[in-house]
Amino acid sequence: MDSVPAPRSTAQVRFRPLDLSSAANLGRLFDQIRVSPGAEFFHPHPLDQAEAKRICGLSGKDYYCLAYLDETPVGYGMLRGWDAGYAEPSLGVALAPGFVGRGLGRALTTHLHTVAKERGAASIRLKVYTRNQAGRALYLKLGYAFTPHADGEELGRIVLIPSMRVGILTSGLVHWAGGLDFLCGLINSLLAAPSAEKAELIVLLPTLPPKFWSKANFKELEGRIKRFFRRRAGAKPPELEAVRERLAAFGDRIIIHEIRSDAEAHADACRELKIDAVLPSMRPVDYGAKCGTVGYLYDFQHRHLPELFSPIERARRDRRFRDLVTKVPAVIVNARCVAKDIRTFIPEASAQVFTLPFTPAARPEWLLRLEGKAVHYGLSGPYFIVCNQFWEHKDHRTAFRAFARIAASHPTVKLVCTGITVDSRSPDYFPSLEADLRQQGLEARVAILGLIPKRDQIELLKGAVALIQPTLFEGGPGGGAAYDAIGLDVPVIASDIPVNLEIDCGQVDFFPVGDDEALAERLQVALRRKHRRRDDQALLDSAAEKTRQCGEVIWQALLAARPSG
Repeated sequence: MDSVPAPRSTAQVRFRPLDLSSAANLGRLFDQIRVSPGAEFFHPHPLDQAEAKRICGLSGKDYYCLAYLDETPVGYGMLRGWDAGYAEPSLGVALAPGFVGRGLGRALTTHLHTVAKERGAASIRLKVYTRNQAGRALYLKLGYAFTPHADGEELGRIVLIPSMRVGILTSGLVHWAGGLDFLCGLINSLLAAPSAEKAELIVLLPTLPPKFWSKANFKELEGRIKRFFRRRAGAKPPELEAVRERLAAFGDRIIIHEIRSDAEAHADACRELKIDAVLPSMRPVDYGAKCGTVGYLYDFQHRHLPELFSPIERARRDRRFRDLVTKVPAVIVNARCVAKDIRTFIPEASAQVFTLPFTPAARPEWLLRLEGKAVHYGLSGPYFIVCNQFWEHKDHRTAFRAFARIAASHPTVKLVCTGITVDSRSPDYFPSLEADLRQQGLEARVAILGLIPKRDQIELLKGAVALIQPTLFEGGPGGGAAYDAIGLDVPVIASDIPVNLEIDCGQVDFFPVGDDEALAERLQVALRRKHRRRDDQALLDSAAEKTRQCGEVIWQALLAARPSG
């Protein structure tokens, strides 16, 4: 129990976190506060015996305490919001009526600041009534800044940890469309997080050639050779100017700093720019003693589907992942399943793991209607859509067989597929799917569009009866297509693999993975159901809240990685 001298008194003020033994004292204090003149300004919850017992029995992250003068409970303080997923807690303070004006409010508030800072909070918020002049004056003296909140109320916020300079790593992400989407999602989330409001975000964009004898140069040459021999297998990487434009669209809070592509250049930039922490790092690179690292571990597909990887590839992934989670202080993952896999496959992992919440968020421009896209791709009437690359673990075969089961009874319904049609790990996969369609006489009913522009794909997704996600494995809930569909309030029919079951919003029906008969039943239900999409503002509001929640988790990871605490 902390103790500090109580102002204007020889008694000692002490602060004790609540537990079950505190219930009687807290209940008596609530009785006093409830009938005090200041009660009109403090009503975060009922002030009665039942609530006292409930609070004293809590065991989450939120913090509640009593302030004592000698053995007399004279004040109640709380920091709430962590249990609800917020990185920025809300502060509340109330004193027994006979102890107001003796400096106890300042002492209790200062104690709560200390606790919040020790737990990694970069800032604290509170609400104050404008007519509560004494309380507002105290918070102003303590450094709170106020903004209007509602009639008669203001929102106060104090920064506990100085602004952080965050380096956004782009290597390995901006060279493929899905990686660029993930990177922009991280940036967008940080921009939406209140706790990161003062952070400086610096994108380290490796556009300059690496040093000739560097490892990065040889890997770049290796990549060019692989792309030459596999040039028909993969999607064309985003053009550099398109990457710059997409990053610049975030506005003035994003600084784009172009560097060489070797590891040494990244470390040099972190030192030169005085960056406090970087993310997302997929390797445990040394960015300097004053720069923390937040790693990113995408998934353990090589452990769950080892047949898709060579022994060398499996060993390389194991080594890289082990190095990452044992050499960096914090790691972000896209699903609880990945966090569980870290504990299972790398029990010696020392990094603190932060699981990003499922964050479906439609971009505002996606809500605008583009006329004629369905006609452009030869579509009329109702259709289902699969937005996956034609890789073996995406299990298009189950979707095709399910569609074959309903095709005769629904002659106007089509199945649309987008994504590249070559799997370099299983080159016979797509030709075998084509053979199945020919054998079933469904070539004209299944539109395989290949890789199309993202905006076109979004417009087709908006017009679908439902998105089908038959996948055998994903690193995040539902994969990227489910994020897009749920953000746009398009129904989803997904396989029931554990990671997909982490989807916690939207209209989602699950079917047993690989069971085409069960999937066909779900397709029938979707065709009978009348789905009315939520209005655009509701979708934007939902996206904003989900994005804010994700940003707060990322900010917590950055705080955990920052060398100064």
